[in-house]
Amino acid sequence: MLKKTADYDAIVIGAGFSGIRSLWELNQLGLTVKCFDAASEIGGTWYWNRYPGARTDCDAWIYILNFAPELIEDWDYHERCPSQEEIQRYLSRVVDRYALRKHIEFGTRIAAAHYSDSTNLWTITTVDGLSTTCRYFLPATGSLSVPKAPSFAGLDSYTGEWYQASDWPAHKVDFKGKRIAIIGTGSTGVQIVPKLAPVAKGLTLFQRTPNYVLPGRNYAIDEYQTAEIKKNHDATWELANMHPGGHALKPAGRTIKGVADADKIRQILDHGWERGCFEFSMETFDDCFLDPESNETVSEYIRQKIRAIVQDPETAELLCPKYPLGSKRSPCGHFYYETFNRPNVKLVDISQDEIALYEKGIRTGSRAEHEFDVIIFALGFDAGTGALDEIEVKGSQDKSLGNYWTERPQTFAGVLVSGFPNMFIVCGLHMPIGNQPVMLETAMNWIGQTICHMEKSNLAKINVTEKAVDSWSDHANEMWNSAFLSKHAVEHRSWFIGTNMPGRPPRVLFYFGGLPNWKSWLDSEIDSGWTNMEFTSHAVTNEAAKGFPFGRDASVGGVSITAKKLESAVVPLQSDEIGMSPTDKFNLGSRACARYIDWAVKEVNDGGLAVKQDHLFHWWKALHDFVKSDSGRALIQQSPNTKAELDQLTSKLGVEGEAIGRIGPELVRMLTGQSNPLFHILREDLLFRMYLSDEGARPNRYAADYAKLLTSQRKDLRILEVGAGTGGTTLQVLRACSPDGQPFCAEYMYTDISSGFFKTGQTILKKWESLLTFKALNVENDAAKQGFEEHSYDLVIAANVVHATRSLSNSLGTIHQVLKPGGVVALVELTRLTPYFNMAFGSLSGWWLGVDEGRTGSPLQSAEQWNEQLLKAGFSGVDLAAYDFPEPERHSALLLSTARANNSTSKNLILPFF
Repeated sequence: MLKKTADYDAIVIGAGFSGIRSLWELNQLGLTVKCFDAASEIGGTWYWNRYPGARTDCDAWIYILNFAPELIEDWDYHERCPSQEEIQRYLSRVVDRYALRKHIEFGTRIAAAHYSDSTNLWTITTVDGLSTTCRYFLPATGSLSVPKAPSFAGLDSYTGEWYQASDWPAHKVDFKGKRIAIIGTGSTGVQIVPKLAPVAKGLTLFQRTPNYVLPGRNYAIDEYQTAEIKKNHDATWELANMHPGGHALKPAGRTIKGVADADKIRQILDHGWERGCFEFSMETFDDCFLDPESNETVSEYIRQKIRAIVQDPETAELLCPKYPLGSKRSPCGHFYYETFNRPNVKLVDISQDEIALYEKGIRTGSRAEHEFDVIIFALGFDAGTGALDEIEVKGSQDKSLGNYWTERPQTFAGVLVSGFPNMFIVCGLHMPIGNQPVMLETAMNWIGQTICHMEKSNLAKINVTEKAVDSWSDHANEMWNSAFLSKHAVEHRSWFIGTNMPGRPPRVLFYFGGLPNWKSWLDSEIDSGWTNMEFTSHAVTNEAAKGFPFGRDASVGGVSITAKKLESAVVPLQSDEIGMSPTDKFNLGSRACARYIDWAVKEVNDGGLAVKQDHLFHWWKALHDFVKSDSGRALIQQSPNTKAELDQLTSKLGVEGEAIGRIGPELVRMLTGQSNPLFHILREDLLFRMYLSDEGARPNRYAADYAKLLTSQRKDLRILEVGAGTGGTTLQVLRACSPDGQPFCAEYMYTDISSGFFKTGQTILKKWESLLTFKALNVENDAAKQGFEEHSYDLVIAANVVHATRSLSNSLGTIHQVLKPGGVVALVELTRLTPYFNMAFGSLSGWWLGVDEGRTGSPLQSAEQWNEQLLKAGFSGVDLAAYDFPEPERHSALLLSTARANNSTSKNLILPFF
């Protein structure tokens, strides 16, 4: 069966600088592409931030796209620091110049992006519920694109006009003769203040933290300078690529400590001040951001400038930052400080005060009231992860990007995330801090080369290793933490590390090692043949996409077998005793669990209870997500409404009902750490009886019947059971193959991670004691080092054990290690998370061992996912799948797979590129 065809080869989210550059690159590769953007026109951040005075504070000649020579000749900027209007015109020109607009769907906001392991495709879903699929997913959503929303009390009561600078209305706003308040002193507030002051009746700036505002020194670019800019373009761009921040600046070649003479230091700083923008902070002294004493010299110089410019001493002092320069991003202003000399401009210090809105304006915590006709919120952005946090991004095995980034945002050099195959981030988290268009060219060149390599080499999937991600993320953290400015950034709520967002812990969101260092990481990866990447070929993914159900009629291990034959087995069940069909029992049990889960989630939420921050937090998330899901809501609606009705129902459901009735009422106490789950599950041997109950009984029987078929034809077979535990599956196999205790194979090796399990197994299986060998085996570790002969077993039985390990690849690798080529692994596995297993086993820490591998919703794998895991580990994939129930109730299966010889395995391909 052919692999599923995607709607597009690639989908890009965002139509700003990054999205446009991505579209061009993908077009050059000959791929079909689609771009979605929530705005009605191109521009990205430059579309939404059209507030008065909006302009870049980077030089026009490096604030450009640079993928083709004609781009330089086709466009002339008119100012050193281009305005928002001019930048948007520039981007529109580029889009139309290369016919990219036809690929963009405007006015479309994305709600979710989900990756499928079985099809190797991303499904991108809009807020309207429309879905589109692709092979490559490129979120080009920007690092400063999600505005920090105003959360001040009383906003609804305010009767005047209010605007958010980062979501400025398209229509013209009349400010003439109005009383205007501006809240925020970042780049946005710094640009708005001098723009609106001349037209306002009164303008008041509410300042929590003052900023170091460098002089912008903007000027018009005439035809003569334009000619010079174009002539020197290549050299300018090369210089920018050598600069840590992507600016066309050179190191000063001197330090304050080295100059020492105070007059000379001031002269150099004066020269830098007059040049403006980043020339002041980056081309005066090289130790400005490295040495606290040198930094204080430069910081005090700026404070003296503020005191010299602002005539009112009290206002000047309020405008003087007391923290080191560089702790927060320094904006470039255009007569910002001079504006405070106007009689209609006022500064209100709220560093020790809180503000709220009331019907006429703003009220401070000290009860001072200020009336305004217009309030403008210039509060900044949810930087780095903000845009992707607003989209439900789920990678391999339903790994949630939001959850993965909660504690410590991790990437490989800001372009790839482990567990999110074929997702290339464009100018987002972990990009070097600085001039983004220059960084963008480096990022897209790397992404383009990587995708080109995949297309030429017939590779379907790329995933970066966790080791590579850890290495990069550790490096990024070390670069930031080694800077003396880092602690000051935390204290003064810098968006560099996300502390501008209330309640958010400091996290390294950008790379502070500089553009050249970052580029060297990316270049090294290509030069080494992408050795930190795991590639999967189309041959493997095609094999993984044979279609389901898997082989219903197959020859496995040299014997002919059909799923239909296995599934036709008559298995005595508890449901038979109460006159209930197995599917009815399953559905009633699911409803009972759903009601208990619903009650528990409501109690935790309504009571503001704290869930333990260990493995129980993962369980809480799974329970919470279940209640919110469509399937969960449907089951809750069908379930009993009272405890008495629940007790009546569960009393009919055998051991499963006993487990539900015992665990359900304890859910909240378990989640909050007040009740020990093991006490309830182990009491009266409940856990052991759960293993022998109806749930999973049928696939265990299938494993026994398959073993009987094998051993009936060959008596020399060596069988090894992994994770045999208390012997539930073993008992089924022995009853089928040796009902009277007679020999039926050459060896039956009974293993588990600890010999502590053997006592129970030896007691239950005493009848077959002479046929069994007991030995400890940790299936995640090398079998040979544990005393097991490699490639010596014909059949390995693993019943509900592999999913309960930290690494599926390690565990399957160990099984492959002990199997002969052509030997068979019989996996009994839950293939779908059910409410019963969610509730019964979610409280146990072992249920969450796979979290670090990305199995955050549950440890379970679908049959499709097992097929892919087996192929990667050197097996044939799923040769045959026999299920417990027909659809839609099926949730457990026997999966048979054959071990290939080492020289023919289809593992992840890590291919050098020459």
